[in-house]
Amino acid sequence: MAGQVVVVGSINVDHTVVLDRFPQPGETLLAESMTLSVGGKGANQAVAAAKSGTDVVMIGAVGDDADGETALRALERASVECSRIRRVQGTPAGSAWITVASGDNTIVVVPGANDHWPRPTQPLPAADVVLCQLEIPRATVEATADAAGTFMLNAAPSQPLSDALLARCDVLIVNEHELTEVSGRQPLAAADEAAVISASHALIQRGVTMVVTTLGGRGALLCRADVTMRATAPRVEVVDTTGAGDAFCGVFAAQVAAGARLADALRLAVTAGSLSVQSATAQGGYDGFADLGDLVRRTPVVTVLPDV
Repeated sequence: MAGQVVVVGSINVDHTVVLDRFPQPGETLLAESMTLSVGGKGANQAVAAAKSGTDVVMIGAVGDDADGETALRALERASVECSRIRRVQGTPAGSAWITVASGDNTIVVVPGANDHWPRPTQPLPAADVVLCQLEIPRATVEATADAAGTFMLNAAPSQPLSDALLARCDVLIVNEHELTEVSGRQPLAAADEAAVISASHALIQRGVTMVVTTLGGRGALLCRADVTMRATAPRVEVVDTTGAGDAFCGVFAAQVAAGARLADALRLAVTAGSLSVQSATAQGGYDGFADLGDLVRRTPVVTVLPDV
């Protein structure tokens, strides 16, 4: 693959506990296991893009603690360029506390160093795609959007967005819950494709060039003013959904940066998301992304269909 992706976003150390079921309020349960790993939406997406074969530069912030050092070393081992990651003195690295049960998860994020960004003083590195998320200060996201060429925003965690920021989005990636929040529509269900398409076109009218909605095990929908594409996902055994959306975003950005056809980028991104949920921890299934092309060809249920 050719192309370069710059990821501007969060870097965390994830603390993942696995349970038979989620506890009720006030209830104490014993975990089956606990795992520490590197995560954060920015770091996950950077690693996903790098594992799929593109050059990736990560811009972010970590603490000056042991967790910050652990995160940097892990990103370097994944072939992510880390020279633009800032060490914040006297501040811990960001962390996420993840509970996995019944094939689903809950996540609480403590921002740590991710909330300590200086005003941008350096230009962005040259890139085919600049990818951002919303686990870092909004001012940083807006400044990145203004400075980027092709700007891709994963609007997660969910929050309303201004028309000015939406108008800078060449690609907006959301799940159905985030689409509800950003579009201001009534709660949307993944199964209600007509409602998802209608909400996507409402955002296009507000200035977004392309809206991509991930639909979990149902795949994804891509909407532009002139076309709608649907990619269905293969049926897989779900172990941990943590990082599946980030796998999709990183691989989609890498494919767009490399000049892939949108249909192919969508197919590969959906396949990456499906592959990632079959392993524990956010980045547990990312090592297989180098073989996504072969996996798609062996998985005929992954298809892209033109729509209106």
